[in-house]
Amino acid sequence: MIDKVVYIGGVARSGTSWIGQIFNSCPNVKFRFQPLFAYEFRDTITEDSSAEEYQKFYVDLAAADTDFLTQKDKVEKGVYPDFDKSNENILAFKENRFQSFIEPMLRKSENLNFVGIIRNPSATLYSWSRNEKEFPPGSELMKEWRFANCKNNGNEDYFGYYKWKEVANLYLDLKEKYPSRVAIIHYDKFLENTVEGVKALFTQMGIPMTEQTLNFLDKSQKGKDDNYYSVYKGNTKRDKWKTAFPEYITQEINADLKGTRLEEFLY
Repeated sequence: MIDKVVYIGGVARSGTSWIGQIFNSCPNVKFRFQPLFAYEFRDTITEDSSAEEYQKFYVDLAAADTDFLTQKDKVEKGVYPDFDKSNENILAFKENRFQSFIEPMLRKSENLNFVGIIRNPSATLYSWSRNEKEFPPGSELMKEWRFANCKNNGNEDYFGYYKWKEVANLYLDLKEKYPSRVAIIHYDKFLENTVEGVKALFTQMGIPMTEQTLNFLDKSQKGKDDNYYSVYKGNTKRDKWKTAFPEYITQEINADLKGTRLEEFLY
């Protein structure tokens, strides 16, 4: 029996995998990976689905445990942890694609909560450009950083600066519209005081804070794993983008966001 649902969203390389595993660390949470992209659920719902169709999606997703949805290979390799579970009455899932689904799902699903992750855009773009599986070989960052035409495929993908900007504005709009059911994570600030941030987040979402979560936070922030998808990167150089990312792009982004409500995410 699923009592509530948590949708965790963010553009690619914004920290959704780590935040997702923080939720997964709660024994009461059944966590699933990118179901809207998964073969089993692709095209089963749209932005125009009914409230009943969304509820059926949540029920079916909670019952599904395929290798992709559970990321079995990453768990077996130690890239993701293997958590103890009991009474999984909360469903949580993460998505980097299909951002247009979020507003209608929130509007038609009173049991749905949303966590939107916003990371510094330059850091996000730098991480994307360094990921060989997501930044197509032969592509040039100086030509792709704005629109990411080398990667975006139709309406489901959200790569590049202008998509980052679109999504960040969407999340802030949703926070204004559904303040009790939407939480915004300023990723870079969240890293500075993660335990207190998680406690506040879990309190808002109605999720119990357990020792298993505290242990995961400690291990993930002390670890050092260079795997692109690892959630154990505490000792890696998260600020490397400040010296390795093209200064011109950062200057362009900073100038564009100065004086807007998105300026705070340049921190």
